[in-house]
Amino acid sequence: MARRLIPHPVAYLHQYSLAMRWGEMDALGHLNNVHYFRYFEQVRISWFNSFDPTLMNQRSGPLLIRTTAVYHLPIVHPATLEIKLFAGPPGRSSFSTYYEVTLAGEPEEKIYTEGEAVLVWADYTIGRSIELPESVRQLLPDSGST
Repeated sequence: MARRLIPHPVAYLHQYSLAMRWGEMDALGHLNNVHYFRYFEQVRISWFNSFDPTLMNQRSGPLLIRTTAVYHLPIVHPATLEIKLFAGPPGRSSFSTYYEVTLAGEPEEKIYTEGEAVLVWADYTIGRSIELPESVRQLLPDSGST
């Protein structure tokens, strides 16, 4: 299945595996849509913690300003999800993250769900955007790369 949501250039950042829980199914017997956003959040937090465990305990940090998902295939219990995190080139204070959800043991090109989230770096004390920290900017693709 071709990528439909993730643009180029992007940088692969992180991968996170988790088992779907029984209670995450909806009335139709598949993974309820709301849980994908929680999974996207989990992989983002895991990525942040992988390079700076103190990042989320500071006076500034990421704020989620937009998120979306495209559902290609339903996921049914039991399933182990593999969630890949990518990022696009940074702006002054923001960058987009992208997600691919596949299932363990299946071909990587069989994408069940894709997502996008836009993050803005903010000073929590004044409630305004600030420049991305250099430590984060260095992990993101250059806007001129392909």
